[in-house]
Amino acid sequence: MSDDRRQPVAQGQAAVFESLQNKAAGELGQDHDGGLNRRSWLVRLEDILVGGFALAALGLCAYNVVVRGMFPSLILELVEEVQVYLIVWAVLLSLGSVTLGDRHVKADLFLSMFPPPLRHACEVFANLLGLGFGLLMLWYGGLAAYDAWDFNEVSTTELRFPMWIFIASLPAGGLALMAGYVRRLFIQLTPRG
Repeated sequence: MSDDRRQPVAQGQAAVFESLQNKAAGELGQDHDGGLNRRSWLVRLEDILVGGFALAALGLCAYNVVVRGMFPSLILELVEEVQVYLIVWAVLLSLGSVTLGDRHVKADLFLSMFPPPLRHACEVFANLLGLGFGLLMLWYGGLAAYDAWDFNEVSTTELRFPMWIFIASLPAGGLALMAGYVRRLFIQLTPRG
């Protein structure tokens, strides 16, 4: 193959390698993306809440596993239901830090081969779409949580858990998602000097 034909292939391979390298740096928490991985107090608070919910779910599960073998009469029947509520809250609250850390599942390998101005425009557009989705989660999740509260909806189990608390995870997750996208857009649209 002549050198003229090899040059575009080598440039394409270099672009793929650079994209993978940037993605790996982002996953390792290195700040190579203009400050998107900086940890604010809000992200740390979110981490504490998400970690607390996850630890509580794990603790409840561990309790039931231990007592099931030794003291079956002490098994808590409500554990499975409460675990689901805690995990759903943890997952939806983590949307903000996942967005800030740019850890959403996405097909960005192709995007990395675009020229920088087009790539930037596509990223801004994608972040605007994400912000819109967060707004929809906030609005419709809030309506659903309000309806559950208004109708005094409770779970069908013996726990009789108020469902508005569970459903309120949707608007909370939407708010976290919106905060992440607003921060990303602010960083992307602020001129660097």
